[in-house]
Amino acid sequence: REVVLELPAGKLEYGEDPLEAGKRELHEEAGAAADVYRSLGTLYPTPGYCGEIIHLYLATGLAFSAPQPDEDEFLRLRRIPLETAYRMVLDNQIPDAKTQVGILKTYQLIKEGLL
Repeated sequence: REVVLELPAGKLEYGEDPLEAGKRELHEEAGAAADVYRSLGTLYPTPGYCGEIIHLYLATGLAFSAPQPDEDEFLRLRRIPLETAYRMVLDNQIPDAKTQVGILKTYQLIKEGLL
């Protein structure tokens, strides 16, 4: 099975706030918590096929502890500089769509001086 680089992500629990779910997944998968969370918007990955909605957040001011992945998750954490991740997206080395969007939006916001 192919190893895919992706940002921390997961499913919303019934009635769960998207930001709270993002915080939970960041903690479970990366062992991280942030000082600031900023919405990067919402995506509909396949609107003609299903009703999935993805909420993207940028987390800054990170503090790390031990990750706590679910039993069925096999994770290997990698810290990749944004410039490197940006190049990886452009070179088709990151096939996950939500990860591409998160990287590209963050890169552009920094380039425009908005972060």
